Amino acid sequence: MAPNRPHIVIIIADEFRADGLGHLGNPAAVTQDADRLIRDGVSFRHAYCQVAECTPSRASFLTGWYPHTWGHRDRRGRVD
Repeated sequence: MAPNRPHIVIIIADEFRADGLGHLGNPAAVTQDADRLIRDGVSFRHAYCQVAECTPSRASFLTGWYPHTWGHRDRRGRVD
């Protein structure tokens, strides 16, 4: 039988401000379900991304590779 392993769910929101959740102190945000997930799980309050553009940033997060190692170019064609 396989050993017990933790269940891991990674939620990545696109175009989502850091103060968009009630658990971060925004009284106008009504986010009960997200707040419950965070309360029972983990929330990273100081997270950084490799690239300001969404898709390359997610690719770096999921692969562990820096964008320049797989040839990511910015909107002007320069390698990051």
